Amino acid sequence: MDLEAHNAKSPYNVAGYRPVRRELSHSPVRISGTLPADLDGAYLRNGTNTQFDDSKVRLHAFSGAGMIHEIQIRDGAATYSNFYVRTPRFEADRAAGREVYAEFSDLVAGRPGAQRLELVEKKIEAGMVPPLDPFERTPGSTSIRYHHGRLYCLQETGYAFVLNTQVDADGRLVLDGTGTLETWDGEWEGPFSAHPRIDPDSHDVYNISVERSGRIIAGQIHEGELVAQAEVHHQTSETGSMGWLHDFFLTAGHLVFPDISVRVAPTGLTGPDGSLFHHDGEYRMRWGVVPRVIDENVGVQWFETDHVGTIWHVINGWEQTGEDGHAQIVLHSPVFAGYPAGIPIHTPEEPPAQVKTWVLDLDTGKVVDDRLLLDHGYERPSLNLDYVGRPSRYCYLLDEHGDGYMGKGVLKYDLIDEKEVAYLDYGDMYGGEALFVPRSGSTEEDDGYLLDLLMAAERAELIIIDARTMIELARLHLPQRVPFGVHATWLTTEEIARLA
Repeated sequence: MDLEAHNAKSPYNVAGYRPVRRELSHSPVRISGTLPADLDGAYLRNGTNTQFDDSKVRLHAFSGAGMIHEIQIRDGAATYSNFYVRTPRFEADRAAGREVYAEFSDLVAGRPGAQRLELVEKKIEAGMVPPLDPFERTPGSTSIRYHHGRLYCLQETGYAFVLNTQVDADGRLVLDGTGTLETWDGEWEGPFSAHPRIDPDSHDVYNISVERSGRIIAGQIHEGELVAQAEVHHQTSETGSMGWLHDFFLTAGHLVFPDISVRVAPTGLTGPDGSLFHHDGEYRMRWGVVPRVIDENVGVQWFETDHVGTIWHVINGWEQTGEDGHAQIVLHSPVFAGYPAGIPIHTPEEPPAQVKTWVLDLDTGKVVDDRLLLDHGYERPSLNLDYVGRPSRYCYLLDEHGDGYMGKGVLKYDLIDEKEVAYLDYGDMYGGEALFVPRSGSTEEDDGYLLDLLMAAERAELIIIDARTMIELARLHLPQRVPFGVHATWLTTEEIARLA
């Protein structure tokens, strides 16, 4: 595969993507600025981190084992921990001393990638590699979510991975990365999304993910509801060949997902682009709408837009009644007008996204509003999760319009008045995602904090920002560098106690 030559010129061959090997447990963290007195809990961020110095795969943001970076804050002090997500795939790789399964980078590696995919399957058939099925091969490396006393490491091509958790006598969360794959006693029969949506009132979890069969050919959409007591409702719908379904909207009565202009084709690896993925300039993006209540007799209602587009992460959506009395759904999301076949996410080769809004008329089946809000490279949005599926004013957008590596700052944006509110520059460090954490007892939408793990070549810091004023309050200086990564979650002290 000519790995050495390819990786030497890869846009991922930069300090920010280099892995760390040392796993720490509750190492003290130096704090500068003023740490909010009411901010007690744990920040956990997921990301990829290859476990071998002599790695045998092409570099990519999606390739490698999962690793969690945890900062726990208690009584004005903080500690840092990090650990590999020890999935069955991780353990199989570790036992072999190398990566034994195909990585995402193989899907965009041309004919050598096709050959490696075939070779891996032959080795499994010959008993040379542990026979994990495709859903069992998840690295659990994209996001981490809490639900009903459990912590889930998620990566949308496979099953959820539930971490083993302990809480010590001092109330500190203790994690070692071990856990189990979760299918809810076989009730869940497909991949689990990296971005499940949680109803802020019932706390039920909603999932939509795309299953790709054979050579990663898109096949079925898996729609599911996981209620608080782990009762699972599940159905599937045919989708065609969408490239991915990474994120979606939850509204009062519906799930809404994008059918993007990036497509997959089984012959793509041996074609001119050397990738399973390609941007189809003739395929106009559309929105699929299904009821929140699982009903196998109700199919997807499609809303076709007038433009091509590709989406990674959405902001928020909600339902309203139009001036004509029609039922409508309002959507907000960054969208890419085009996307390279090599899927160079989080690099200078990735084009900028534009933030747009759409209104879907459920009575006519038409898109009645489709407008550009921000013509600037903002992505990886966050909001107060208590407002998921209901009208929300504020979102926080990561500014990727610099050199393309991660975010150089965060913009607070008003979705109702459609205006920029305030911007905070990260200086000489990169951010991954400005996670909103509500203040305890807050009643206003923006009464809380933004937390982002800032990364540089040789250092890492957790920044704490007042979400109302967009003023930096404190920085937590971690004892070692952290590789580039994105998605995080916040655990309150009450949630930590439930993990015991």
